[in-house]
Amino acid sequence: MIIKGRWPRAVFYDSKTTLFDWGWSWKEAATQILAKHGSSVDFQAFRATWLRFFEGHHRRTAFSRYTPVTETIQEALVDTFKALNIDGSPDDIEEYRKLQAKVELFSETEEALQNQQDMGVKIIIYSDVEPEYLNMYVDKFKTFKPDFVGSTEQAGVHKPNPQTYYWVLRQMDLQARDVLYCAAPEFDVQGAMSAGLIAALLRRTTDGLLDNQAATAGIPPDYEIESLHDVTRILEVNRTA
Repeated sequence: MIIKGRWPRAVFYDSKTTLFDWGWSWKEAATQILAKHGSSVDFQAFRATWLRFFEGHHRRTAFSRYTPVTETIQEALVDTFKALNIDGSPDDIEEYRKLQAKVELFSETEEALQNQQDMGVKIIIYSDVEPEYLNMYVDKFKTFKPDFVGSTEQAGVHKPNPQTYYWVLRQMDLQARDVLYCAAPEFDVQGAMSAGLIAALLRRTTDGLLDNQAATAGIPPDYEIESLHDVTRILEVNRTA
C-alpha cells in the first residue's frame, strides 16, 4: 500500500525489539538464571515458557489496570519456575533488571532514524518498558535526538489497547492519518491499526525475543519490512510524491 502525498508527518516507533535489542536481555537473563540454580532444564524450553507466560499476562494487562511491565515479567518468571519445577524466586528478576543498562541499538537504528528526521518527519519512540529503562536505551544514541519519547507508564494504558496510541497522538497534536507506525511485535501493529494508523510490521532476522518471522493472526499490516531503512524508502516515495 502506497500513500501518495507529503505523508507522514511522523513515524511512531515501538522501542524494544524494533529499535533496541531488548530480546538480548531476556536471552542473557535466562542463561544466568538457569546457571544460578544449576538447572538442567533446556534453555530454549525455559525461554519459550517464560515468553509464553509473559505474553499471556501482558495482553491481559492491556485491558485491565496498568501494571509495570517488569512486574509482569516477574510474574511470568515465577510461573515458569513452577511449570518447570525450578527452585527459583521472584528475586531472580534482578538478573533481568541489571541487564537493561546494556541493551544496545540495532545496527541500523541511529542512521535510519536520523535520515528520516532529516526529511522533515518527527520521530516518536514509545515503549511498554518503564521510563528508567527506556531512558537508558535512548541514551545510547550518539547524536540523534527523537522528537518524543514516552512510555505506557505515563499513559497508564498498555499496548495493544488503542487508547495508548491515542494518548501519544494527543501529546504530539497529531491525527492517526498523519502517522506511520512501525513495530516488530505483531500485537503492537494490530493495536496501532485498530487505532487507525497505517502500520509497518518489521520482521527482523535475529535471535532476539518476540521475533516475528510469520504472521499469526489478524488483519495484514499495510507494509511488511525487514529493516528500518525500508521505512526510509517508504518516506522517500511518499514525502516526494
